[in-house]
Amino acid sequence: MRLRLIPLLFVALGLPGVSLAQTQAFDGQVSRDGVTLYYQDASGALAAPLRKRIIDTFYFAYLRERADFRPTAPNEVRIVIDPAYNGVAYVGDKDKASTITISPGWLLKHPDDIDLVTHEAMHIVQGYPSYGDKRVPGWLVEGIADYARDRYGMDNGAAGWALPLKVGKGQTVESGYRVTGAFLKWAEGEHPGLVLALDKALRDGRYVPALWQKQTGKTLPVLWTQYAKPRLDAPPPAPARRGKR
Repeated sequence: MRLRLIPLLFVALGLPGVSLAQTQAFDGQVSRDGVTLYYQDASGALAAPLRKRIIDTFYFAYLRERADFRPTAPNEVRIVIDPAYNGVAYVGDKDKASTITISPGWLLKHPDDIDLVTHEAMHIVQGYPSYGDKRVPGWLVEGIADYARDRYGMDNGAAGWALPLKVGKGQTVESGYRVTGAFLKWAEGEHPGLVLALDKALRDGRYVPALWQKQTGKTLPVLWTQYAKPRLDAPPPAPARRGKR
């Protein structure tokens, strides 16, 4: 492990309730097991303990995701804490394809949702040529990333995050994220190696719906029905009517 820290200090003047730890910018570099992480928080939005959790979670997840799915995935990754970003987190494209941008506002409100890093790190491993088209359907991309969050996450339980055990009304295999992730977890259990095959096909631009049948012997609609039917959120039974006395 190689650690190089370059703290930059910003002094808060006239800001009640703002501590020194909250106003310390950070620009650092960490290397572990052949992967270098550059961490940038120019505004000092996140204090050192949360920064450490982000870095530890990244390495806990990314090293295993990379080994299992794409050993040639980038060995240099950047995490940027951006207070101007109002979402949760995202991985950019093209020149930012190995950069995870995180909203500090989200983490300050949800400090235990640290495994959002696991989801985004998987997007870096995926490295698909496009997003949201026939070759690379967005629902499948996000489903694989949430499948990975469940499989490689460091502490999903603390955030109350889990793949659903039921299928809600109106949900389909193309709902994406946790809904698709839960389906993929089940499908992988039934057909080991399926998720890896899907991931490779998406990266190589070879994904077609027929791949499901090739890998499992069943079409995607048949697989979804097999998975969803026993998990549908059925309404509770109506109370028995009482006879007149």
